[in-house]
Amino acid sequence: MKTSVALPSFAALALFSAVLLSGCAAPAQPVDVSSACASVSTTTTPPTCERPYDTGVAVRLPETAAGAVGAVARGGEEFVTSTGARLAMTDSARDSVLEGDAYAISIYQAQVSDGTVTSVTPVLTVPSGVTLAHVLGGAVLVGEITPYAGDDDYDTTESLRVVVTLDAAATGDLLHGAIANATSAVALSDGTCAPALTAAGSRNPLQGAFTSSLQLSRYPSMHTSFDDELVLSWSDSSSGMGAGFFPSVATLMDADPLAATWEVGQHGNPVSGPALVLQRSTATVDTGRACS
Repeated sequence: MKTSVALPSFAALALFSAVLLSGCAAPAQPVDVSSACASVSTTTTPPTCERPYDTGVAVRLPETAAGAVGAVARGGEEFVTSTGARLAMTDSARDSVLEGDAYAISIYQAQVSDGTVTSVTPVLTVPSGVTLAHVLGGAVLVGEITPYAGDDDYDTTESLRVVVTLDAAATGDLLHGAIANATSAVALSDGTCAPALTAAGSRNPLQGAFTSSLQLSRYPSMHTSFDDELVLSWSDSSSGMGAGFFPSVATLMDADPLAATWEVGQHGNPVSGPALVLQRSTATVDTGRACS
């Protein structure tokens, strides 16, 4: 008498084949990012960080055994994980995050082999304006600006004191600001004073389209892959830029700090414009104290 044997279902065979093809490794489960930010919208795919945490680490990623979770650091050489590990990336992984400059707004779940990221899947979007506002919103930047030398030229051998104040919140992907000492001297809470740029007379760098109003924006991979620049726009066609203050998504993880100085060179039309060298100040504008 023959005994009937139940054959495995098609679904079971498919699952078994998938396990064999993946090297007997179960597929990674999606990571839960619902508490990665103070406010996360789950109406998008992947979810969107609407507001990072105000104190402590701004974006808090869960630790998981199902692949590393993290973001690409500036320069594109390293993938920074939630545990603080800094991993190299294969060429194919780097190519994938470059598509549409997605690395500039994404948290990824990564597959790692022998300490190297081999593939990534986006699990959280952090809009550019959210990153910019959290890192630089409300900041006071102090430093130097080159004076006007006439004939649409600027004197790179001299400098004038400049104070830039930035809005607390972004408008879309833009962070607006102003040169605070454009027309009147500005006192700072550290006791220093920045004279009005108009006091420089004909050497005032704010000539023509170069006004006291400006806006900042992040521009990933501007000239080459991972050439990330923070752009200071004077107008629609005129801007300066520099990499030092470009905040990456990994910056929100306390893993990719800004440089100490932001050097801004003119970029665009006109090709000649004021250059700035700025540092972030811990001082605030002291509106109750006059100076000159």
